[in-house]
Amino acid sequence: MSIFKKQSAGEAPAQKKEALAPISAEAKKRNSRRGAFSAGMTVLAVVGVIVFNLLIAQLPDTATQFDMTNSKIYNITDTTVKYLADVNDDLVIHVLADKDSMDSRIVRFLSKYEDLSDHVSVEYTNPTVYPSVLTKYNCDTNTIVVTCDATGRQETISIDDIIGYDQMAYYYYNQYTETNFDAEGLLTSAIDSVLTNSSRKAYETTGHEETAMPISVTELMKKVHISDSSVNLLTDGGIPDDCDLLIFNDPTRDLADDELSMVLDFLSKGGQVVYNMAGQNLSLPNFEKLCATYGMTVADGMIADPQRSYQNNPYLIFPTVDNNVDAASGVFSDSTLLFYASRGMTVGTPARDSITVKPFLSTSESGIAVVDEANQATGTYALAAVATEAIDDSMTARLTVYGSDSLVNSNILQSFTNVSNTDLFMSSITCGFGDISSINIDPVSLSDPTNTITTGGIWAVLFIFVIPVAALVVGFVRWMRRRKL
Repeated sequence: MSIFKKQSAGEAPAQKKEALAPISAEAKKRNSRRGAFSAGMTVLAVVGVIVFNLLIAQLPDTATQFDMTNSKIYNITDTTVKYLADVNDDLVIHVLADKDSMDSRIVRFLSKYEDLSDHVSVEYTNPTVYPSVLTKYNCDTNTIVVTCDATGRQETISIDDIIGYDQMAYYYYNQYTETNFDAEGLLTSAIDSVLTNSSRKAYETTGHEETAMPISVTELMKKVHISDSSVNLLTDGGIPDDCDLLIFNDPTRDLADDELSMVLDFLSKGGQVVYNMAGQNLSLPNFEKLCATYGMTVADGMIADPQRSYQNNPYLIFPTVDNNVDAASGVFSDSTLLFYASRGMTVGTPARDSITVKPFLSTSESGIAVVDEANQATGTYALAAVATEAIDDSMTARLTVYGSDSLVNSNILQSFTNVSNTDLFMSSITCGFGDISSINIDPVSLSDPTNTITTGGIWAVLFIFVIPVAALVVGFVRWMRRRKL
């Protein structure tokens, strides 16, 4: 008989049963402590996230929102940032529109604008709910009104003007294509207007087959508080009394003797005149007499510059810039400027010793005044110059002459968007007014960026024929090799 008692299959030894009981209890305690710890950490994490979100919510939008758009429409320029940093008067941007129906880009932009200064606040009022607000500010719905109690002035901006669109595409094809976003330019200009309370009046002449300046340029003039109108010196009774700046843009017919006398008299009283010559070899004796009076002799022929030309076209010139002259102080000396079909000048002796004349755009030494193949004169020619004359301690006459209308020519501005032509033009018309701000912020383009090969030739052959054919040959060779395996 065996001394060992046979154990049934489901029965555990007594000692093992006694040992398992305390171990199971200890495990339960450990599991309980672990569960409590996990629950506590979870609660702590949730509380931390809530507190973190509450703190983040107190930060301005400039610190919590990032501009991920291709056009970077929310990147406010240093010009506005520095300007608003110096503002000491309280400003209110009243948005008279239904906020929920507004373009979200404009709403977000306004919130970022408000964060730039403690003196700027944004208020939304729905005219449908409060129609009296339109009477209060004397404006229509969907308008932004900038007010300043310290100056008692207000400026209005139509919300429809902030986002531009291609009017031709809409008119012909009923397609609404956005072209630019101009919130910063319009708002900064409006703020500057209510703070400075200064404006000027410009008149474009008519009656000499002039070309009207592009809308894009007159819009820039409005931003620096220069309003623009037209005048015919003969039929409208001469130069208006409120004229601060008289502009002759691309005239192809000469001044009448009476008109020349009007302009000379206007300058003698401290007026300011800009003359953009026509891009043609025309004889305009009275215009030439006006220039000669102020020390600028117009050269015969059209100006070419083989040394500083665009794509071997000597009449498309990159002039050198002297930004030590105040008229060109708004551009850098290495700024890209493009002139086409320009006349040239040489600086001589003005009619009076009180007149000072300075060129600020010039050709290289290889400049050529071309009348025809047999009549050409080589030398350095001024493509732009300014003459000033102090009338008294507070008044200075200015005559600014350009060899062509290239600075405000719509064909050039549309074909070469990276040139600084308009910057120079704006600098030359604002530098003579001490109370006019030079703040000028261009709209942000909303057009899709594209890579453009400006010249075809060998590049077209390479991309259209060589590369595709090479790819086909390589593919065919690899296919043949794999087929033989």
